[in-house]
This record gives sequence, C-alpha cells and structure tokens, in this order.
Amino acid sequence: MKHYLALIVIICMLIGYGIESYAAEAVQVTEDVDRMHTILKSEGADLLNFEVTLREAVSQAETQEVLTLMEKHGHISKEISENAAKFVVHTPHKPFAAVERILLVVPTDKAYQAEIVYSVSGSEWTDKTQAFVQDLTDEAESRYFTTSAKKFACLKAGFGDKISEDILFQNVMEKLDVQQLTNTEDNVYTTTTGYTTQLKASHSLADNMNVQLALHEGNGQSTITVGTPIITTEY
Repeated sequence: MKHYLALIVIICMLIGYGIESYAAEAVQVTEDVDRMHTILKSEGADLLNFEVTLREAVSQAETQEVLTLMEKHGHISKEISENAAKFVVHTPHKPFAAVERILLVVPTDKAYQAEIVYSVSGSEWTDKTQAFVQDLTDEAESRYFTTSAKKFACLKAGFGDKISEDILFQNVMEKLDVQQLTNTEDNVYTTTTGYTTQLKASHSLADNMNVQLALHEGNGQSTITVGTPIITTEY
C-alpha cells in the first residue's frame, strides 16, 4: 500500500511540474512589454516607443525557403555588401501605429549561418495593441522560427523635469524587483543590468541577467529604456 501511495505522490509531482513548465513556456513576450509599460506609466513616464523582437540563426541551405515565405509577406528590399546580403520586408499597420519588419541576413562566407530577425515596433500601447502584436508575433513565430528562437522586448519612455530621474529609476527598479548585477554612470547615462522574476518571456544571459535599464538625462526631457534581456534600440 505504501508503494502505491509513493507512486501516486510521484505522479502528482510530475504532473505539477509539467503544468508549471507549460505555464512558464506559455508566457508571451508582450506580457513583459505590458508589465514594463504599466510600471513606467504609474511613475508618470510617457511611452515613446516599444519593440518586440524574435531572432534565430538558420542554415544557408534554408535561406531560399525563408525568402519564399517573406515574398508572401510583402515586397522585399535587397541590399548587397561585401560581407552579406540583406533582405527586408516592412509592413506598416497604421491603425495601431506599428510597423512589422522581417530581416534576413545572409553572410557572403558560406561557412557562417544566416540569421532571420523579426520585429514589431510602435509608439502606442493599449490592450488592443497588445493583442494585435501578440497575434503578429504568434504568426511570425509559427512561420519563420523554431522553439529555439530568442525573444526580446524593449520599451522607451520619456519624462520631464518635474520627475526626479534618480527617484524614477529607483522606483522602476523596485517595482520590477530587479536584483542589480552591474551599474555604470557618467554625465549622461546610467545603465544597470539585473535579474527579475517579473519579466519571464526572455531567456537569461550570462550571470543570470535578464533585464537592462538605461537612464538618459538632458534637453528638458529625460528617457528611461528597459529591455529584456538587453536593450535592442538606441537610448
């Protein structure tokens, strides 16, 4: 009887682990954007732009297949340099103030893999925008990527002189529950890397880092940028 009870306990533990693992995998990258946006908005910062990015290496043998898929998505612009060929599709979505971008980079040296980068960026974030962006990324993920694709979320917000830069930065760190790993400061920038359990869609990098924050001061409007795991746009 004890053996049966032990077996039941083990099965329950495995089922519970499976449910937890599925829940972790089901976390969407737009949820990280929404969490960051909610916190920055609560601190009086105004959204300037957001960006969701998926990227993955592909073999050179697969590039023609990727190009065929891209052609169905829209007009392809081509740029050739000494080191690589770049193929880009831009698709604006005016009702949501958003733009899709699909980039395929094919190195001239066949020894190197190609890379496909998909992004959706925009200047407004609402519940409808989140649902729309998630639909776009879900479709792109199923069309161009495997489960090994890396996901990034980045959000930039601005604020005026009425808000203390140091207090805002500290409040955002606290509300995201960031465990600081590194911090650098100069006359213009404050950049911090850290780890938080609140942003779950992206994979951790070295030293368990999964979030980066940057504060830029100057010209009457300072900006704060948050990226998971790293900032993917200029700040």
